Amino acid sequence: MKEKSEEHKIEKAKKISVKEASAYSLMDGFGLRYITPFANALGASNTIIGFLTSIPSLLGNLTQLITPKAMERYSRQKIVFWSVFLQSLMWIILVGLTLAHFVFQKLNAPVFLVIIYTILIVFGAFAGPAWSSWMKDLITKNKGSYFGRRSRISGTLALILFFIGGFILDYFKQTKIFTAFIILFLLAFVGRFISAMLFTKQYEPKLE
Repeated sequence: MKEKSEEHKIEKAKKISVKEASAYSLMDGFGLRYITPFANALGASNTIIGFLTSIPSLLGNLTQLITPKAMERYSRQKIVFWSVFLQSLMWIILVGLTLAHFVFQKLNAPVFLVIIYTILIVFGAFAGPAWSSWMKDLITKNKGSYFGRRSRISGTLALILFFIGGFILDYFKQTKIFTAFIILFLLAFVGRFISAMLFTKQYEPKLE
């Protein structure tokens, strides 16, 4: 009876994970893929663009070294939830940066973009090892089939949303390009916030 209950929880968690991947696609398609165009719209120099593509990745990779220590004290669910939740809030801060760019003309927005985006990536990277460990304990059979299906769904959805984002930018490009970015980043926030909420509903097996 206990084994059947465990199997039911795992099957439910696998379905929730597919939904979470779909929610992540909103952040990917509407947010992550439009960071460099956003930097260009802010007037970022080539140096700033270089920092934008290198610093977040470097610090994100270094951050992952800390996660295993955190897993000794906190549950993987708690680590992933708070990391993803805080990452979602960074999209709201990017919306605030966009609005501040209008109000404070001398604001060095590209530099603030590098800082905010770096923090956003670091939060996501911190969750990575805990999420991988969590999913490894959930998906014990047919891993290739499950993750392949999950990736196909999220990848296809992210691509569709990316094109939709392009239409939104094209529609506003003549007069209100930053309005388009505000819309995109708000949608990215919604997607990542939904991801965080779904993680609270996903079963976590005991960590051995």
